[in-house]
Amino acid sequence: MLKSVRVVATSVCTFAVLAFNPGSAFADDDVIVAADVDPSSIINGQEVGECGWPTTVAVTGGGGLCTGTLVHPQVVIYAAHCGGGSKTISFGANSGFDGDRILQGNSCETNPDYLGVSDQAHDWAYCLLKEPLYDIPVAPPLFGCEMNMLQPGIDVAVVGYGGNQPNNSGAGTLRWGMTSLHAVSGNVANVGGNGEPGICPGDSGGPAYLQLPDGTWHVFGIASTVTGGCGGTGQHSIVAGAVPWVEARTGIDITPCHDLDGTWNPTPSCAGFFAGGSQGFGNWDNWCEGTPTIGSAATCGEPFDAQPDNDPPVLTITTPPNGAELPLEPVGVEVDAFDEGWGLKEVRLKINGDEQPLTDSYPPYTFNVNFPMGTWEIVAVGEDFAGNIGESAPVVVGVGEPPDPTTGDPTTGDPTTGDPTEDTTDTGGTSGGETGDSVDPTTGDPSAGPTTGDSLTGGVGTDSDTGGMDEEGCACAVDSGDNRGWAATSLMLLGLVGLRRRR
Repeated sequence: MLKSVRVVATSVCTFAVLAFNPGSAFADDDVIVAADVDPSSIINGQEVGECGWPTTVAVTGGGGLCTGTLVHPQVVIYAAHCGGGSKTISFGANSGFDGDRILQGNSCETNPDYLGVSDQAHDWAYCLLKEPLYDIPVAPPLFGCEMNMLQPGIDVAVVGYGGNQPNNSGAGTLRWGMTSLHAVSGNVANVGGNGEPGICPGDSGGPAYLQLPDGTWHVFGIASTVTGGCGGTGQHSIVAGAVPWVEARTGIDITPCHDLDGTWNPTPSCAGFFAGGSQGFGNWDNWCEGTPTIGSAATCGEPFDAQPDNDPPVLTITTPPNGAELPLEPVGVEVDAFDEGWGLKEVRLKINGDEQPLTDSYPPYTFNVNFPMGTWEIVAVGEDFAGNIGESAPVVVGVGEPPDPTTGDPTTGDPTTGDPTEDTTDTGGTSGGETGDSVDPTTGDPSAGPTTGDSLTGGVGTDSDTGGMDEEGCACAVDSGDNRGWAATSLMLLGLVGLRRRR
């Protein structure tokens, strides 16, 4: 059970661990807060309305309540003293609601170099979400030249689900306040208190935000401890210090505008950052639609799209080789792709001229394909962030027999299962994946059934990396009048493989 802890710093001060457990309480001598504190505030702050500060999340699990920040569609950062393991991430004005805004079973890890309550400089942890969340714009870490903005006396925002009473009550409601940055030293920032909004138990791991000149909010601090009891001066671990460890452990770039040494080197993900605040837009049923964002960031230099990009990406299928005879088992299709302009947005496949809906956005670009017996042509398709399209040279393979490039007649296979031992014709197909959603082969609309499309014969299944989001269940058709003589095919999505990486 997490409780208030007395430690000795450079001077004799009292710190309180900020993770909140309903059974914990401050000792009387740990509480040094004025008796007339506003009871509706974080401590001299205010409650957040619907969809205000939507990048701030509740982190629960193991009996405690902490706060975290969405810094990447698949990464939440919070405090090491909140513990690791499987955590629940909740979005909204309260930490204990039901519905689609709760993401359960996320894999969380604490900094192994964290030494305990007096080690605010290393009090960081992260959760890797089971699925990336693209509906909410992220608040990235303050990094590189942006760190020069952290000067004593500037206004910053603190946000969290912690208590708002000296007796540690009121936790579970999202509150915020504008306060002051007092000092930065040794990867620790001292924030708030002294009559200004301050943090309390339950705010552990929560963000200290700085608003940049372009209107975006970047997280620079992770709430660690507080001096003087609830609402006192908060000690925040500087997020920039955690970046190398988080990126090394997750393989995900949480600073897409900078290299690890802080050099400005924006990628196409250096855009669309959170530019809202306490005022909410939309509602939680539509994931706060309309929340303000920016275009391409230019904080420390030119944006990634400053120069025009008219050149398409270059792609090569490296596996399987052209002309190969393959066994009747799933085939790994590997693609080498690069773009010298704004960057490669995604890679997808065409099989016998039928473009597949699943994509892979990060290298290594890999798809697992379940081919029935027959001859198949594979083409890799790449799209860059400027909208330029490039295609690889085709690779023709035979499955269960030598390839026959003159006919390429894959007339066998069950389009509903991808079973190469059966021969059947169907007017549509269903997925071997969990959702079983079907796609209108004439429109690609995942909400439409397969009955509106052309008749389908044969069956192919593809597994693609979509960044952890299950997008399974599709059947598609190619015009049987294709001038290469390929027969119409049904392409089924059987699941997802691999883990997307940004670096």
